[in-house]
Amino acid sequence: MKNKNNICPVCGKYPIYPPHEVCLDCYWRTKNNSGLDEALKEREKLASEGRVLHHHLIDDWHNIDMNGLGAIQLIGEYILDKIEDDEKHLWHKRRIRFMQDMVKELDMKYFAPATRQQIDDFAQASVDFWDGKIAIQEARERHLSMCKIVQKDIMKSSDWEPKDFLLWMMETEEVFGWMWYQWFECIHACIPDKYNDELWIKMFHKHFHDEIKAWVDKLI
Repeated sequence: MKNKNNICPVCGKYPIYPPHEVCLDCYWRTKNNSGLDEALKEREKLASEGRVLHHHLIDDWHNIDMNGLGAIQLIGEYILDKIEDDEKHLWHKRRIRFMQDMVKELDMKYFAPATRQQIDDFAQASVDFWDGKIAIQEARERHLSMCKIVQKDIMKSSDWEPKDFLLWMMETEEVFGWMWYQWFECIHACIPDKYNDELWIKMFHKHFHDEIKAWVDKLI
């Protein structure tokens, strides 16, 4: 990610610490609160018993220490993914509005052959759906219509693609349930291009400023 001022894009306080895209303070804050220490202790305990523990956190942090902690990864996986929703889905509604802003900024090529008007209308309808202004039946019809416009292969089960990012905005709770807990990993996997990283950071700070600031200000 481009960083002209060499300042951490998460806290905005200290210089980044290569190979990480964040400062050393944010790196250690993330690592210390990730649960890695507990995973390592559990592995040592099992090793003393002649057993082997394969833990995703251990593998993830080995990769991070080798290649660096990304700013988007930190915000998405270690700050925003820890926030739980309530019965009124207020947190999810904020995520949908975040996605709506992202859609407005992203290159049209991601959602071809849909027009800009069709994309914006669908994104707004998604916001309206989660605000209770559109019934489930109408939402389903609009979703199916957009699937046809963007020619999404509903049988595809491989890697995520940008069209998923758009279509997920109007999924019902039943369909959205699984993806809810994989939110960041899935939506970022749709549009991972590095030249969009600055946009991700900009939108994260716009929509989730309070959550990011609370994490930065929290004592370790």
